[in-house]
Amino acid sequence: MYVRTGLWAAGLGLAAAIAAGPADAGGPKRGGTLTYVRPADAPPSFDGHRETTYATVHAAAPYYSVLIRVPPDNPASTTEFVCDLCTEMPTPTDGGKTYTFKIREGVKFHDGSKLTAQDVATSWNYIVFPPKGVSTRSRRRTTRPWCSA
Repeated sequence: MYVRTGLWAAGLGLAAAIAAGPADAGGPKRGGTLTYVRPADAPPSFDGHRETTYATVHAAAPYYSVLIRVPPDNPASTTEFVCDLCTEMPTPTDGGKTYTFKIREGVKFHDGSKLTAQDVATSWNYIVFPPKGVSTRSRRRTTRPWCSA
């Protein structure tokens, strides 16, 4: 009896919350301060391509979209990928050397400008050929991690 009453009360409360609608139906508001706490020291920068620390990755990740990513339902996978900004996983051509990605329509930056293929190419070149003074993870390694010294 108590379980039925509790479920009925919970259902009634949920229905009332849905009927009331969102607390702020006016939409998102610009400005303000976001306070974010993480159990780490401050990173040297928030450049997601340059920094590899926990402090950077977990603070910046919610604000980044990537071309492809590991599947959220299988984050430990090292061989499975799903689209984030692309529409479908491409079939490699040229002996596995060429991949042609189709970018989702309507993707915009924080300032409202449209994402283009040139933006993706610029990001790729920044990662693969970083400017002087910026090193990426792959450039930092001096030995292969799978080889014994």
